[in-house]
Amino acid sequence: MLDEDVSALFSHAMPKHEIGALRFLQEHPEYDGRGVKICIFDTGVDPGAAGLQVTTDGKPKIIDIIDCTGSGDVDTSRVEKADADGCIAGASGRKLQLNSGWKNPTGEWRVGCKHVYGLVSRGLVGRLKEERKRKWEETQRGAIAEAVAALAKFDKDTPASKLGSDPEAKKERAELEARVVALKDLAKSYEDPGPLIDAVVWHDGAAWRAALDTSSLHPPGSGAGALADFVPLTNYADEHKYGTFSELDACNFVLNILDGGRTLSVVVDCGAHGTHVAGITAAHFPEDPGSNGIAPGAQIISCKIGDTRLGSMETGTGVVRGLIAARQHGAHLINMSYGEPTTTPNAGRFIELATELVRKHNVIFVASAGNAGPALTTVGAPGGTSSALFGVGAYVSPQLAAAGHSVLEAPAEGLQYNWSSRGPTADGHTGVAFSAPGGAIAPVPQWTQQRRQLMNGTSMSSPNACGGIALLLSGLLATGGAVAPHRLRRALENTATPLGGSAPDAVLTYGRGLIQIDAAWEYLMADGVPPAAASPTAAGPWYEVEATCAEGRGPRGRGIYMREPHESAKPQSYRVSVTPKLNEDAATSARLDVEDRLVLEPSVPWVSCPPALMVHSAGRSFDVLVDPSRLPPGLHYGEVVAYEVEARARGPLFRLPVTLIKPLAVPLAATAYGAAAAAAATAAAGGNGSSGSSSGSSSSSTNVGTVSLGPLSFTAGSEFRAFVAVPPGATWAEMTLRAGPYDTPKLYLLRGTQLRPDSSYRQHELRTQVTLSGGSEYNTSWEVVGACTLELTLAQFWTSAGASQLETVELSFYGLELGAEGGSGSRPGTDLALDGSELARKVLVTAPAWSRATRIRAEAKLTHLNIPLRPSDSSLEPLTAARDALTEGRVVYRLLLTYKTTVGEAGKYKPCLPLINHQIYDSPLESQLLLVSDGATRQLLSTQDAGPEPVTLKKGSEVVLRLALRHDSQEVLDKMRALPLVLKRVLDGSGVAVPVYASRRDAILAAGGAGGAPAGDMLLRAGDVAPLWLGPLSEDRLPKDATPGRLLTGTLTLGQLKRGGGAAPHKFRISYLVPPAPAASAASGGGNGNGGGKDDAAAERTPEEKLSEAVRDAQIKLLKDLKLSDAPQAALYDKLLSELTSAHPGHLPLLTEHLKKLDGREAAVRNTAAGLAAVVAAADAVIGAVDAAALAAFYGVKGGDDTPEYRRTKKDMDERKGALVDALARKATALMEAEELVAEEQKKQEKGAAAAPAAAEAKPEAQEGEAAPQEGEPAAAVPAEVTAAAPEVKPAAAPDAVGACMQELRKWVDTATEAPHLLLHARVEARAMRYAAALKALDKLLGSDDKAATGAAARRDISDMKAKLYAALGWGHWEAQERELQAVRFPKDLPPM
Repeated sequence: MLDEDVSALFSHAMPKHEIGALRFLQEHPEYDGRGVKICIFDTGVDPGAAGLQVTTDGKPKIIDIIDCTGSGDVDTSRVEKADADGCIAGASGRKLQLNSGWKNPTGEWRVGCKHVYGLVSRGLVGRLKEERKRKWEETQRGAIAEAVAALAKFDKDTPASKLGSDPEAKKERAELEARVVALKDLAKSYEDPGPLIDAVVWHDGAAWRAALDTSSLHPPGSGAGALADFVPLTNYADEHKYGTFSELDACNFVLNILDGGRTLSVVVDCGAHGTHVAGITAAHFPEDPGSNGIAPGAQIISCKIGDTRLGSMETGTGVVRGLIAARQHGAHLINMSYGEPTTTPNAGRFIELATELVRKHNVIFVASAGNAGPALTTVGAPGGTSSALFGVGAYVSPQLAAAGHSVLEAPAEGLQYNWSSRGPTADGHTGVAFSAPGGAIAPVPQWTQQRRQLMNGTSMSSPNACGGIALLLSGLLATGGAVAPHRLRRALENTATPLGGSAPDAVLTYGRGLIQIDAAWEYLMADGVPPAAASPTAAGPWYEVEATCAEGRGPRGRGIYMREPHESAKPQSYRVSVTPKLNEDAATSARLDVEDRLVLEPSVPWVSCPPALMVHSAGRSFDVLVDPSRLPPGLHYGEVVAYEVEARARGPLFRLPVTLIKPLAVPLAATAYGAAAAAAATAAAGGNGSSGSSSGSSSSSTNVGTVSLGPLSFTAGSEFRAFVAVPPGATWAEMTLRAGPYDTPKLYLLRGTQLRPDSSYRQHELRTQVTLSGGSEYNTSWEVVGACTLELTLAQFWTSAGASQLETVELSFYGLELGAEGGSGSRPGTDLALDGSELARKVLVTAPAWSRATRIRAEAKLTHLNIPLRPSDSSLEPLTAARDALTEGRVVYRLLLTYKTTVGEAGKYKPCLPLINHQIYDSPLESQLLLVSDGATRQLLSTQDAGPEPVTLKKGSEVVLRLALRHDSQEVLDKMRALPLVLKRVLDGSGVAVPVYASRRDAILAAGGAGGAPAGDMLLRAGDVAPLWLGPLSEDRLPKDATPGRLLTGTLTLGQLKRGGGAAPHKFRISYLVPPAPAASAASGGGNGNGGGKDDAAAERTPEEKLSEAVRDAQIKLLKDLKLSDAPQAALYDKLLSELTSAHPGHLPLLTEHLKKLDGREAAVRNTAAGLAAVVAAADAVIGAVDAAALAAFYGVKGGDDTPEYRRTKKDMDERKGALVDALARKATALMEAEELVAEEQKKQEKGAAAAPAAAEAKPEAQEGEAAPQEGEPAAAVPAEVTAAAPEVKPAAAPDAVGACMQELRKWVDTATEAPHLLLHARVEARAMRYAAALKALDKLLGSDDKAATGAAARRDISDMKAKLYAALGWGHWEAQERELQAVRFPKDLPPM
């Protein structure tokens, strides 16, 4: 191939000629997008990407870059003042040096901080983590080598005899060995929280400015990334400047200052997708025109709607703010290469606002149709489901396949990508408006480390079409023509190149075909474009069409869609309304001018309609008859087309799409029921239900519930679809594919799709792909809905070259029906709600009358516990920021709901809002956002939107869930202040098994503990009914947090697969209401049945003794409540303590309470030499009051008989042991802290002594009459009052005092393993410089449920201690990581909403 041929070939990697864009530009080179502003709703656009710098006429390519999601928001409301050195305290806690050249008239510096990993895309996070870990591992290997060397040196220098006889040597070696083990174990738990950057915002007198300190992204000590070296940025729209975090990441960002400096928006793309889309639309390469986007002269506005916190998932807030930004920036076009399945097409708050933008403000909205094909009705919202948007399908030409995809064998002619979504929508609209090339090699962000990249999808076809439309708009703007979205749509649809031939799914696949920009321009010029200055109504009306079934409730929609078996069983009549629509502020005269004389023509003989219709502004209605009686099974498509009588050449003004499906009937059993169904199936037979080049037929086999659709032939990209009426009562399907004899493996897409009201296609869909070699077999199964049409779609993937055959395509249906009855068998039920109070629930399992024999094996499991929550707090506020400002003075309100709980068990918890979850575009609310945080530390645990995700929580964790709902109706949100939230915990293991019995007798025996026989396997014939009893469920098998009234949910599996064995995919949903807890046994504790202990002792005391003890206990309780920080209360405390000590000497509860009181005083008092000495003295008093020898004697022998006397003695001994252990632990802690005080004071004195000679040398000689300080006198530099007020530091405890105390403590508890003492053990080990042993104890503590590891302050203290231990060991890389983790785990505030 010649070089020029290769160059021409690669130009097809940015496809333009397919849509006539090159021809248009050759004729009109100046209409290359100039003057057109395009909003890119996507993941964000890299301002430094190739081809996105300038337009063809030298203007900035990117007008503005906006984060509409708020994921990059930094709270900069905190104000700092610079110190004398020009430094401020950053929000991270770091000291930041300001640049002396920065102007700040007010002197107010606003600070905030943000983790880099919370700003950049997950792909970049992965690369950064790999690079950072590589560098970290270098340091880690060095640390391990040093630790191993130290151990080896010890072994070399220490004789074995000494190791055996010297306990200290043995401990030293154990510590060295533990350090090696610790380093290796730590590497397994390595966690990179990412760098933390500081942000500073200020006003320089003319504009807001911002700077970042990115030093944490650079090598330590390099000085790079310092705040003072940052070139300040202002809002991108003002100066079009951006920054780069570091050379390592090559990630560009922009800064926007919002809310008067209180919020800094750090805008970073959350993926390469948005830059790629922008490049297709409008990239400009002056040096390489062949790589240009479709409209290189256009400018773009980047609206980031993908939320970085959600991994680039769009949010309602993001897309609505995008609409606001489009309006504020005067955008002409929007491209949105995003979308989701929807339950209700053309409905939802976002759809309303987007339609308003299109209809009232003439903004053209282009969007991807979706990538969920090749099954029908898979178009996504908003592009494929909304009337006001242009939904674009994805087409691949032979040239694009060769140049872009580099396929081995390019298709002979263009075709639709198999994954491109298909229409119609659930309400009958075609869904796909038209198609455009769906792949390109286009620019990507610099952080990807490449200039361009191949991507494909309707995400690429949409910007291709958008760029083409921008060419048309450029021409209209240049010639002064008006921009009317509906006229452009009509021009594009009526001039598109039809694709798919006469196939019934052609329009549903390609829309009107492949758009042709040059032909659309000619159409517009011939049609007559009104001037831009003309009235908004000069472009004429657009038409809203709605069809309603005349019989019964029937479907209502923008087209006619007859899919289910009953809908195609007979002719159906529809009432169709047509309403011309003008701008809402159109004058009456303009409405009077609407009088369209239309010719109505059906495109197929099985659709009938009137021949003519005159339509005025109020609209008209007419009837349409659809007669499927003579049609064969399969897909059929037709239209009612409306032309103007005087201007048929303009093409249709509107179309009413009619999609009709006649499903194949399934052979049923020869029962009375089955015979009638079989007769109906025979009457309906007569076609193969296929589309494309493949064939299929209804089986004439006697196999019950089975249809055979093979053999089928395929080529690359070919598709087969069949429609089957699933028998009533069927609950699952099994399918077998057997490949014919072909050479190379082939990739097949397999879809099994059913539609249900108010549900998206994803809720009832088999979606998989399989690679089959010649002669191989594949079996699969999936859940189905009975009496509902199933579309089975098979496609050989378009890049899977060569011909293939599927010799067998067999689809079989099976079913089991379930009816529930109450526990008595007399109260019928409608679901499987089990009430634990009823013990058991009877259910009836029925095999449908048409089915073959079905084997069942009952297995019931409860898998989730529902924990309902109500908001503990709510606030409703208007959002007045510019980015939230709707038109016409409308205000968006935000309802913030706060839920709080403490989880009783560790596990995965999913926060669910069943009513509003799983809705984005079809939601009546603008948005929902849920932040899950640790209630103690404020650490952000999860960010969620419409789709609930599980969050892992520890036992005893405090959780705060904050839900933000947005809408412009204050009344709507106010009614939702008490919205419940359900926290669903996934039960451990496989859940809780619910016993299933075959008879009531077995269930009763099981309830009585006699062990009834569980139900075994059963074989049900057609029509058989079998009873089963679910429960009783033993109380001790319930989770501990399944408190009375809570609901457990799970599934009941019955059917068994015919092929391959195992449980059928269909599961019945069950729930279990936890009954009231059983009353405690009156005889618990044995003996005399009085419960033991307290009552035994009370029976032997006189009333006078009881009164004296009650008074004493009340006084001790008062001591506990008194505050020692209050002088009068402290005096009362001393008086009471003295009286009680005199009256009850050695009373252990009194001594214990006094110890706790002193040990719990405020730090300023307790953490002094005197305060710690008081704690030690109080601990000694407790220790002295306990007879340790008596305790040892009691616990050293086997427990006696369970008598009242033994129980009383044991209780007393347990209390004394607990008091002794607590006192010893507190004493050891206080002794160590006293040692630390002395050490700190000694350091201060040594530092002062070192500074004294230098001060003496610098001091001038004493003047006459001035006495110089003599030796031993305090220096004059220290004020006398300070010296006098300094607290006296008492001598430290004897060096072995702590050791002796710990030795005594370890007689009673194992401090190295028992959670309440692990922190003390770690401190003791650290004191002995056994740092690795201390770390081991701390890690064990953090893994426990002990309260010492659950509180925020305790966890922070443990983290600080670990960091200090790492520093003491010389493991700086671990110390640095621990400090970085602290910023994530212990934020100062909850994250902003």
